[in-house]
Amino acid sequence: MAKLRSYRQPKWRAILRPETGLAVLAASLTLALPMMLGMTAQRGAEQLDNTIWKAFAQEFLQETPKLDTSPITSDALAYAQVFAVDGKKAAMQQDLQIMASLETFTKAHIEKAATQEKALNCMSMAIYYEARSESVSGQLAVAQVVLNRVKHRAYPDNICDVVFEGSTRATGCQFTFTCDGSMRALPRQTGWDRSRKAAIHAMLGMSDVTIGRATHYHTVEVKPYWSSTLLRTANIGMHVFYRFPSRREKALLMDAAYKS
Repeated sequence: MAKLRSYRQPKWRAILRPETGLAVLAASLTLALPMMLGMTAQRGAEQLDNTIWKAFAQEFLQETPKLDTSPITSDALAYAQVFAVDGKKAAMQQDLQIMASLETFTKAHIEKAATQEKALNCMSMAIYYEARSESVSGQLAVAQVVLNRVKHRAYPDNICDVVFEGSTRATGCQFTFTCDGSMRALPRQTGWDRSRKAAIHAMLGMSDVTIGRATHYHTVEVKPYWSSTLLRTANIGMHVFYRFPSRREKALLMDAAYKS
């Protein structure tokens, strides 16, 4: 499987609150984390080197507040003299709180950021190669299938393993693009950025697409053998979505198939 080129990553400032200490760290760390568009489920972001800490240091320096050079009025000076002591105490308390939050920052935070970045890339790939020509609703529906599988006991419990399940097996892959050579065609920047935004929205739970507990889908142009064993939940764009039936529903499906 050919490796995909790295693409410019949007800053996490758009989805994280920059005023929190951890968000600033996450925003700076993700700028240095490698893109892994051509990875398999067994490969991920494993190298944590000085580049990460350099990015963190640069981001910290950039966040240093600028000095206010406006003229000081007599009223402002009087106010400052009255509240100087309280102001120093408040500043010291704030600094202590910030330092306390920094002390809780460990390697686990870096590993979590790397894992989230890896999951985002896997989700973005699934959306791009499976639904890049779809509407926003169509893209979010495909993303929801991935998330539904993560929750289902019949599938792996993380996004990348769900997306790439079966990609190295002779029995076939779950998502066609992972084993049919589609990834040899590198993503176009506009389509990739759009797919990545949809992935972010889906992973943050901001999707209002209703496909229920659907774990399967296919295009309207085909009718796979397994579609008759599942219950259809929705038609969105060029895809039809299905979920597993309950025991009672499965009995009804078998009865209907027998009568037909």
